[in-house]
Amino acid sequence: MKRREALKIGALGLMAAAVTPAMASKDEYEESPYKKYREKIYNRNRYEKDSKNPTKGELKHTPEIKIGKKDANGYTLVEITIGQEGIIHPSSESHWIDFIELDADGKLVARTLFEPGKAMGYAAYKVKLDGVKKLTAREGCNKHGIWEYTITL
Repeated sequence: MKRREALKIGALGLMAAAVTPAMASKDEYEESPYKKYREKIYNRNRYEKDSKNPTKGELKHTPEIKIGKKDANGYTLVEITIGQEGIIHPSSESHWIDFIELDADGKLVARTLFEPGKAMGYAAYKVKLDGVKKLTAREGCNKHGIWEYTITL
């Protein structure tokens, strides 16, 4: 194999390794400052609320998305709160939101990891939304799995 071909193959391997999956997994915590919380994350199943008759537990885990106005630089404030209809998810050492993600048209644009008991399930991002048709907020509850909510712009 020629040197140039070997370098190309190596570069492609590095690029593939750098791709981030669209949800925080237990394995991601192994390689991060959050490693010490890995054993407290029990559930990575995906859930959806019953849109016609949601329970308080479903409302507590479903992200709410609020869209602000576009600023002079073309960025729009997108706020994500975990909980709907005034039912907000708690944050304690044993039960907390461990991550929030924001996807624009299926592509990850932002992710925030949270330590147990240190922050509530809230994140705000300034995002360029020109041409974006759908925003999806996703959250991980260490006990009750992954929940998402999508809005159409």
